Amino acid sequence: MNNRSESSRSKKERVESMLKLDFYRLFHTPAFYIMLAIAAIIPAMVLGMTGTSADAMNTAQTSASIIYTNTWQLIESTGGSAAAANPMDFGGYANINMVFIFAGLLMSIFVAHDYSSGFVKNIFTVHSKKIDYVISKSAIGIFSGTGMIVIYFIGTIVAGLFTHKSFDVNVAGLIMCLLSKAFLMGIFCSLFLSISVFFRNKLWLTIVFTFLFGMMFYPAASIATLNSTVLTVLLSLIAGSIGAVLIGGISTLTLKKRDLV
Repeated sequence: MNNRSESSRSKKERVESMLKLDFYRLFHTPAFYIMLAIAAIIPAMVLGMTGTSADAMNTAQTSASIIYTNTWQLIESTGGSAAAANPMDFGGYANINMVFIFAGLLMSIFVAHDYSSGFVKNIFTVHSKKIDYVISKSAIGIFSGTGMIVIYFIGTIVAGLFTHKSFDVNVAGLIMCLLSKAFLMGIFCSLFLSISVFFRNKLWLTIVFTFLFGMMFYPAASIATLNSTVLTVLLSLIAGSIGAVLIGGISTLTLKKRDLV
């Protein structure tokens, strides 16, 4: 039969259908392109607003506590970001790890719109399994976050060329660092999704808690430094995968236990 009920469809078919729908909506959501644009512009803004030489560190007018002498400091340091060493030094947050929070904000907007528009009721009428929704939204978050990492990386290169910063780096370490960041998106996006489905259409609360939890777990992303190795990538993949499954389970449970309105 061609007109099978949703309950008779396989899990693979349900998830594929949900993914196609969500990716279509993602590519037609202005917030997605706005976040990508922000990820591209931030490297130039950071370099433009911070010091440019070690001498500036002795100047009272220095506006930032971190002085960038190498382009790749916008990605991460060799030993981890300054945020990990001193959480109250907000200059230490000015690196690629910011895109984790941007991915969370995009997910917040996406989920809140599902509830405010009533779309979530329609989708659960067709997709009876709440886990389909969680898998699809997690995939959207990871895809978007990884895209922001790539765009931020390109923006960093352009910013470094314009400001004539050094490009000296351990190339293998840089590649491993970027791969590790992408894999860590799994646990971060799952966390932000759980926040989003908990607050549902209350976008302002979702944004507040996304920022709070994002800043709280920000140093964890610094496990991936410019000295990253294959082991770092494997650890990030394992952490991202296990985190996505466990926290995704919490999101699924939240959807099952709470009303959709």
